[in-house]
Amino acid sequence: MKDLKSLKIDKIAMQGYGLGHLQGKTIFVPYTVPGDVVEIKYTHQKKDIAFGSVVSYTSRPSGVKDPGCEAFGPKAQCGGCDWLMADYSIQLLWKDELIHSIFDNIVPKERIHPIVASPRDTHYRNKAFYPVTSYKGRLSFGMYRGFTHDVVEHRSCKLQFEEFDAIARRVTILAQKAGIQAYQEEKHGGNLRQIGFRASSDHKEIVLILVTKSTKLPFSNLLVKSLTSEFPKLVGIVQNVNRRRTNVILGDEDKVLFGRPWLNESFMDLKFRVHYRSFLQVNPGTASLAVESIKPFLTGSRNVIDAYSGIGTIGLSLASLCRELTCIEETPEAVEDAKFNAETNNLSNVKFITGKVENVLEKLLDKKSAHDTIILDPPRSGVDEKVITAISGSALDKIIYLSCNPMTLARDVRHLQGKGFELVSLQPFDMFPQTWHIETLAYLRRKS
Repeated sequence: MKDLKSLKIDKIAMQGYGLGHLQGKTIFVPYTVPGDVVEIKYTHQKKDIAFGSVVSYTSRPSGVKDPGCEAFGPKAQCGGCDWLMADYSIQLLWKDELIHSIFDNIVPKERIHPIVASPRDTHYRNKAFYPVTSYKGRLSFGMYRGFTHDVVEHRSCKLQFEEFDAIARRVTILAQKAGIQAYQEEKHGGNLRQIGFRASSDHKEIVLILVTKSTKLPFSNLLVKSLTSEFPKLVGIVQNVNRRRTNVILGDEDKVLFGRPWLNESFMDLKFRVHYRSFLQVNPGTASLAVESIKPFLTGSRNVIDAYSGIGTIGLSLASLCRELTCIEETPEAVEDAKFNAETNNLSNVKFITGKVENVLEKLLDKKSAHDTIILDPPRSGVDEKVITAISGSALDKIIYLSCNPMTLARDVRHLQGKGFELVSLQPFDMFPQTWHIETLAYLRRKS
């Protein structure tokens, strides 16, 4: 075919792409690794760069393996994994390379530490939401194809806890018998939108979430009876109603069909209650390693702020190391969980503020503030400029910043270094094996 191009992949790039060069262009191709020689076709082009898809692999280097998943690769294009075909040790090397490519021009190389591996490299995610679709007249579920809302079916996802797929499969069978139709995004028709899960890290408790367009859910009593008898780990089944024509998964209405909307969790020797809406790191093994690594940075800290605190997993785990801990969180359910968790663990030096960090911090860090340390664990978008302004104008001496997006972390580190802080240590963690995503812990101190 005339439109096919032969390309050698030279390195790994952001977003998990393999990168090669051809006819003066930089080419980005998913599902490729350094050393691959592939036949590609362009999917779209710009002046100096292009994106391609693999038509066939001419040759592949050592370290490439059978991914063991029919949904992975250039044919099905499931968006869940990027590197399922690569040995885990090689994935870690790639992530180190990506971190250095982002931060080497910002901080001295010796302050960037090698990535810490995940205790588990498959079946590590304690949370999942599967979109539901209709295929040849039957209900099915899966993951979205990369950069689309087309659902790719799978038999057994390599990322999620293994129980999730069996329960989801049973839900679709029961819903099919009850005449429940899959939600149709383009027409805003049908009803069952997503099948979601939250599970405890010990796999003993699971909360199932059925996201629907309307409150009507035929034969819900029979569905609950069947599921709970077949899957005794289910401690709660929640119907979440999302009436809006939106890509946002959850709506504002909840109906508990069985049990409770929260589960019991253990983390860093503490007990936690986790509402299914509350934020909790999806990889509990790596999360505990990251929080443990924060402890040395709190030496000498007295009054600590835990911003974007969620249910308190980070802050409460470190509360015994400071005199006073102030948690800031905007999700009411998470704040209620955090208060309950502090009381359950007999932590009396903690107070809670409900609100957006960017709206709360300026008032909290006034001239009379005695806070000396702040812990930041923001969403992928990073911290708001108002947060950086409030920190720079305060008496805070230490910033401990846990980020799930190295690009926005780099942006924020640049800003903070321009506001009188210096990055002392950068420690990546593999929170998301089989994907290009990286969790990174940055420790900054105010310059003398």
